[in-house]
Amino acid sequence: MHLFVGTLDNYKLDSKGRLSVPTKWRERLGKEFYMVAVTVKGCKCITLYPTEEFEITYANMQKGTENQKYETSKDFLRNAEECILDAQGRFTLNQRLKELAKLSNDSDVIFEGNGKTIEIWNADEFEKMQQTFDSSMGIYDLMDKVNGGQE
Repeated sequence: MHLFVGTLDNYKLDSKGRLSVPTKWRERLGKEFYMVAVTVKGCKCITLYPTEEFEITYANMQKGTENQKYETSKDFLRNAEECILDAQGRFTLNQRLKELAKLSNDSDVIFEGNGKTIEIWNADEFEKMQQTFDSSMGIYDLMDKVNGGQE
């Protein structure tokens, strides 16, 4: 399995709302993929899903009562669009999703690898999201916490 990792901040939406996917991630993302406007810890971004990962995520939402499945899937699919990379490795961001993620044409963006997906942030939302983390905890402390070790 190949994961998307790292933070890349030298990218910009062009005047037509197109964005280049970082070269090192293009092959893993695939020529066809999905973009979804999401809210993370109260902060807005666009998440890029390779097709297979999008389908797995959708399948994982098919749990619970019919109403729960409908509500979860509806929210996910409503804020999703299919994308295709052009010959230059660019795709066009859907206007509605762009607005949901507080992005606009000609704005700087930050790409952040999130394991199986890629997040696209505007700088203010990225900063806001970063501040939701407790920077005094080390990575192993966080892993212990997640794995039920110490509090």
